[in-house]
Amino acid sequence: MVKIKVPQEIKLLTHTIKIRFDVKQVISQGTCGITRHLFQDIMLDNLTLPTSELNQVFLHEYIHVIERHFALKLDDNDVERLAEGLSVLLFDSLNIELDWVDIKEG
Repeated sequence: MVKIKVPQEIKLLTHTIKIRFDVKQVISQGTCGITRHLFQDIMLDNLTLPTSELNQVFLHEYIHVIERHFALKLDDNDVERLAEGLSVLLFDSLNIELDWVDIKEG
């Protein structure tokens, strides 16, 4: 098993995307994760999701960031299929585990 710490910020081109937990905001939107392009952040629900789903939701939201900055034309179902495929590759096949210890609430 390879453990990788999820950083508080991830760079994509010239953009810095902040990663944080915000259960109230995410649940109020009726979802598991939110990408806010205007604020350049990804908000995730770390309390109600099992780790495997948290990891996949993170990939899903990060793919939305990639989609936006590279002007790709993907609908949410395309993004979900990509996230699912990457989850199987990274977490099941390559035995990677994400460590969320550095990600803050709020």
